[in-house]
Amino acid sequence: MSVLRLRHILVSLAVGLVAAAPSALARGRYYNDSGSIETTHPSWMSWVSNSTSLASLSIPGTHDTMAYQSYGGSLTQTQSLDLRKQLDAGVRALDIRCRHIGDRFTIHHGVVYLHVNFDDVLRTTIQFLNDNPTETVVMRVKREHTEEDITRSFSQTFEWYRDQPAYSPYLWRGSHVPTLGEVRGRIVVLDDFAGGAYGIPWGALDLQDDWTVSQLADIDDKWNKVRAHLDRTQGGAPSKLFVNFLSGASAMAHPLHVAGGINVLGIGYRGVNDFAIDHLVGGYAQRAGILMMDFPGAGLIDAILALNVRLLPSSAALPPDFGIIFRNTAHTVGGDAEARWRGTRAFLQNAAPGRYWHILALKREWGGWMHYEGAFLQSDSVDEYTHLAFTTRTVTSVVGPAYLASYVNGQLGSLSGGAGDRATQLHGRLSARFPFQLWSVVVKRAPGGLSNWAYSDYGRGYKTSSGDYTYAVQGYSAGDGVYLHEHGGYEGNVIRLTSSVGNLGDFGFNDVTSSVTVLGSYQATLCEHAFMSGRCFSTSSSVDSVDSVAGGPWNDRISSLAVSR
Repeated sequence: MSVLRLRHILVSLAVGLVAAAPSALARGRYYNDSGSIETTHPSWMSWVSNSTSLASLSIPGTHDTMAYQSYGGSLTQTQSLDLRKQLDAGVRALDIRCRHIGDRFTIHHGVVYLHVNFDDVLRTTIQFLNDNPTETVVMRVKREHTEEDITRSFSQTFEWYRDQPAYSPYLWRGSHVPTLGEVRGRIVVLDDFAGGAYGIPWGALDLQDDWTVSQLADIDDKWNKVRAHLDRTQGGAPSKLFVNFLSGASAMAHPLHVAGGINVLGIGYRGVNDFAIDHLVGGYAQRAGILMMDFPGAGLIDAILALNVRLLPSSAALPPDFGIIFRNTAHTVGGDAEARWRGTRAFLQNAAPGRYWHILALKREWGGWMHYEGAFLQSDSVDEYTHLAFTTRTVTSVVGPAYLASYVNGQLGSLSGGAGDRATQLHGRLSARFPFQLWSVVVKRAPGGLSNWAYSDYGRGYKTSSGDYTYAVQGYSAGDGVYLHEHGGYEGNVIRLTSSVGNLGDFGFNDVTSSVTVLGSYQATLCEHAFMSGRCFSTSSSVDSVDSVAGGPWNDRISSLAVSR
């Protein structure tokens, strides 16, 4: 169990001084045309078990991978990052187009020489794999442009590269769709030149590569093809490898515009990358296959990688870099606080299902102190909102709603300072008074309302306003044990016991019990007199009213308790 005191939030956000992210920065989360990127995942495949088929993974890829400089102008440039930066960011599928010239391969985009050769591609990829041996890289090898000055076939030249001692150990020689364990540390070739003699046959893939986008107005048609293939991937055979190209181009719609969108004379055209990130973050896909993209931004790469987290058992810890994924994908979720809460919930429940997620979206002046068990995620400030999410073991609370309200109301008058100070003080008092469970406290200074804050109401909680502040308290993850409640319906004062008590008067609870909560594998025997004498009854489950148990009356007549497991 971890405890997070949100000091940095209390300082930087509670005073409401953080400016909204510039629109260019937000746009960069799905589209990136700079030489750097706001994400890093050099070893994300380490999350995934060896037995997982490559076909089950959702893999970020790049179309015309090496076209990251403008040798042919904007019509032929498709990327902004060099190969190593793409790999470090999480890209694991490459589109390598080789011109056969002088019995060697140079890398082209159509007629344009990209000033790199196949040796450069292999050396960089192999160095990456040596640095990150848990990874595999899928590499489409395609014959490009015209052949010149050759004495052998394209396939023979590929064999020459493959058999070089520096390259041979890293080039996997199978032609079936492997498991990840078979190919960690190696390059899996998608053979688009010899029909599958040197890797997985390109023709055996389930492929969408309709790349012609005749004009800007056709970008949405391209997206519809991408989305339809995502749907086919979702319902497709688990062993089938799906490849989906988001890229498109023409003389009237260059790759950067198809990917990132453009505004022309007041008419806005959304890019395919923009459509795609909304679809993925919105939870509409659970398996994406290989997505080959132009100018992918950090958020789009991370939205694809997030789908691989759902391959982990819900009992497993989330990957350490899931926090990066959360921060980048949060830039896609918009609207008021309620809309952001719903969007964050849709993303997390799709990417990491089977967990108890507590989700908050908060704007401007607020403070919070939260206990969490497992993951704690926090976005950057996005349009003055911060998105938070954390997990807990359970959402079970044993403090009755009325009793909790009475306790919190009794504390408000003595709280002082700003929102962060008040959250810290109230959380400390709740934890001291009810130490048998965890608490979160969020304090919001006016204005409130769902346009300014929204949160998950799990467990037993209480929300109230006093002066300029609104307080939201939630209890969860109550420890296993036997709980005695002062009133029926699990209300009133409460104590937790994990061992036998000969005289409940020692706890101030003689002849007080009216209901019982049992959590975990405990059994309680409750007796009317001290030291387990007189009439007794036993229970291994919760009892809303002890007077409902046969042999009563029992209400306010329990003086001792035997506890066993």
